Amino acid sequence: MANIITFAQQKGGAGKTTLLTQLAAHLVTKQRIALIDLDPQKTLTGWMDERIQRTVEADMDLIESSEWRIGVDIKKAARDADVILIDCPGTADMMLGKVMRETDIVVVPAQPSAPDVWATRATVRMAMKEGADAYVVLNRVQPRGGAVEDIAAKLADEGADLLKERIGNRVAFSTAFGKGAGVSETAKSSKAAEEIAALAKAIAKKLR
Repeated sequence: MANIITFAQQKGGAGKTTLLTQLAAHLVTKQRIALIDLDPQKTLTGWMDERIQRTVEADMDLIESSEWRIGVDIKKAARDADVILIDCPGTADMMLGKVMRETDIVVVPAQPSAPDVWATRATVRMAMKEGADAYVVLNRVQPRGGAVEDIAAKLADEGADLLKERIGNRVAFSTAFGKGAGVSETAKSSKAAEEIAALAKAIAKKLR
């Protein structure tokens, strides 16, 4: 049975799609990966198109889905995949609730800022309402500054289950994304690749 991981965040710019693709690129050498793009912006689809152009063949499946097709598409993806990664639009609506009911865990990227805390609140509450386990990942964390600890405390006060693994604000991520790749492929020995590996390990533990 495929593990289903949904990436959701009501606020745009939190790095939802970037984090999803980094995890996908890290896992693809070990497991069969399927991607489902529910975001009207189709950023995930663009990443995959770039990836296919740079390789001989696609090493993971991509399904461009919609609200009325999502249930069928998840079942379709699960036939061949070990892990399904779903990129949701940045709105807390009926479609997101439906996806959360189908998923194993929800990953909620949040930048260390007050607006991200407010947006994360709605996403986590929806996950709780739908009976899904949601885990918040602090993303695009600056190397210096104490604000991140204040934000982490506020998220905890909001009832968010915050992973201790954090993802830095690193050029390596945007560089890899633009190539349809992950830092585990373009910068294997980098701090960025270490962070993604640690995040993948933490998520795997939550799926057990």
